[in-house]
Amino acid sequence: MTDLLLVIFSAALVNNIIVLEVIGADPALAFLRRHDTAVDLSVTLLILLPVVTAAAWLLQYWLIAPLDLQYLQLLLTVAVILIVVYGLKVLVPFIHPSLSERLDPFLPFAGLNATVLGTVLLNRQADNGFVASIAFATGTALGFALLLLLLTAVRERLEVAEVPAPFRGMPVLLLTLCIMAMAFTGFTGLIVL
Repeated sequence: MTDLLLVIFSAALVNNIIVLEVIGADPALAFLRRHDTAVDLSVTLLILLPVVTAAAWLLQYWLIAPLDLQYLQLLLTVAVILIVVYGLKVLVPFIHPSLSERLDPFLPFAGLNATVLGTVLLNRQADNGFVASIAFATGTALGFALLLLLLTAVRERLEVAEVPAPFRGMPVLLLTLCIMAMAFTGFTGLIVL
């Protein structure tokens, strides 16, 4: 149990793939307009990433590896992501209707998010087990949510701050993201798995 918590903590803070691998930084910068939008996207990824990772792990070890189909790995992984997104879009209204209303606009976007594919590919590269893969995906989603919510809060403060004209808008956000990346890099080596 402690190992799984360390994997989640490591994926969220120590090895955050947005700041260390620069995977999925585009949605982090695109959805900074409103706090509720950032929360909805974060909840969507918290649901989607573990489910996609579980499906991709099963695909890898039940179909791709036994049949020696490594050359189709990327194509099949993208297909699994799209199938899971469609499945969640169909099943979530039956399970939780109010959650469905919040997630419905974000599921197609989250399925095309580089963070989802990057998490699956990094899991495959690390050759994690089933439970460790799901823990890594959960930690990645938590790290994405943390970073997205922090950037949203910073953007709200920067809108009322006196920022020099050349740095207004995206330049100051990119500088903020660089500073946050340096802060997250400070956690490197904290947990060795």
